[in-house]
Amino acid sequence: MLPSVQITVMTENGEITVSGRKKDSLLTTLREHDIFIPAVCAGRGVCGKCAVRFVEGVTPVTEKDKLFFTKEKLEEGYRLSCCAYPQHSCTVVVNESVENRFFVLTDDADNGLEESAPSDMENNYGIAADIGTTTIAMQMIRMPEMITAGVYTDINRQRAYGADVISRIEASNTGKKEELKNSIRRQLKEGITSLTKDKDGVVKQMIIGGNTAMIHLLMGYSCETLGVYPFTPVNISAIHTSYGEMFGKGEYDFDITICPGISAYVGGDITAGLYALDFDKMERPCALIDLGTNGEMAVGCRDKLLVTSTAAGPAFEGGNIVCGTGSIPGAVCGVDITGDQVKLRTIGDEVPSGICGTGVIEAVYELKKSGIIDETGLMEEPYFDEGFLLYGGGTEIRLYQKDIREIQLAKSAVRAGFETLLLRYGITYNEIDRIYIAGGFGHQMNAAKAADIGLLPKECLDRITAAGNTCLRGITAYLSDDAAELRMRDLAEKAEEVQLSNDRQFQELYMEYMYFE
Repeated sequence: MLPSVQITVMTENGEITVSGRKKDSLLTTLREHDIFIPAVCAGRGVCGKCAVRFVEGVTPVTEKDKLFFTKEKLEEGYRLSCCAYPQHSCTVVVNESVENRFFVLTDDADNGLEESAPSDMENNYGIAADIGTTTIAMQMIRMPEMITAGVYTDINRQRAYGADVISRIEASNTGKKEELKNSIRRQLKEGITSLTKDKDGVVKQMIIGGNTAMIHLLMGYSCETLGVYPFTPVNISAIHTSYGEMFGKGEYDFDITICPGISAYVGGDITAGLYALDFDKMERPCALIDLGTNGEMAVGCRDKLLVTSTAAGPAFEGGNIVCGTGSIPGAVCGVDITGDQVKLRTIGDEVPSGICGTGVIEAVYELKKSGIIDETGLMEEPYFDEGFLLYGGGTEIRLYQKDIREIQLAKSAVRAGFETLLLRYGITYNEIDRIYIAGGFGHQMNAAKAADIGLLPKECLDRITAAGNTCLRGITAYLSDDAAELRMRDLAEKAEEVQLSNDRQFQELYMEYMYFE
């Protein structure tokens, strides 16, 4: 008898039966058959995000299952897919729709939206693709008018291999390189097909931006030197390829350019953002901070540019938070507490289903203001053990002591990294002309509350600007700017990276900013 088992998987799109090896976890089997399921912790059984429900052939309860599910849920068949090893035929329910409804920020530049393309001439299009660690955002632009002809967004399905860059690098280095490459290429191809559907015209070129690890995974480069000191990338230069070379022969034939990066942990997405914001033309120093799973930041102007990256972790995107979720409809993104009254704001004004990064920031601010947590981040009783109840509906949402610690680690890393950059640059807060906060987190963040807990400097509140998806804005502008590649290359070459891992001043600041101001 072969050591395999038949697994029937029920999703919102129907049923599919797949074959899995008995030695493999259900999570591994689902990934191999392109059935997406989030695994923030890369399948180590510590995040609780890869839950499924067994309808038939339920696997034994593990100790890790008991940490995340009530007795009733366990009796209903809920298990962590990373800890479930089916030995007999079974049927499981997988809820793919929640993650697939992620709020993905696209370019907020006011370049219009194509209503109907002229039919009396051939239409030329360009495609801009931002490959983020968590999400993918693509725009199709009608040229030369630079009118948006379509938008495509999706969760980055590599998330099934872990929420952060380090998890993906480890997966690549342990035999999953081809799986990761095929996963992202398949998604980009789906995006291209979706954008060009029912469009009369020709795609002339595609520009891609992404952090260094995402580009390595896309190109199938080895990540063996990317995750260990001295963190050497295979290639961070601008890459010129074609649709045929990347996706194989098909109905399309256009050139593809990938933006140049700066270092192993400051990639082409930051280069594109610096270009979009004209850092190479600025006379006074400004700052760009991208608060994702990896906190990348830059300080400078046309004369001098310093960059760094700090391991903020996935807390800003709801990862490693007990009731955390990504930016999906129903995610708590705002919190106000007055006495015993708790008022919540959710994405899309839907029923609360979890708490995302901005919601955690606001909840921590409110609990600090209410005296429920002190300056060290310690929650008073009974909240230390029970957590603070934010929502008691069908899906109970609490903020726990563990969550406070996760945010402390993340905000301390970002603030200490930013301050170290300023010290190396030789300027003070007063000399910063503007601080641009990139990405979806910055778009939804309450800057005043973030500053109050020490994530951002209070001295600069009047100069903090939510800059939107600066990567997508930059690569979209690239489509119509003949000088774009030269400018990006110059920015990448000019930028000097500040390594924080062995920086004594960073380490001192990191400990200092662990406290809440």
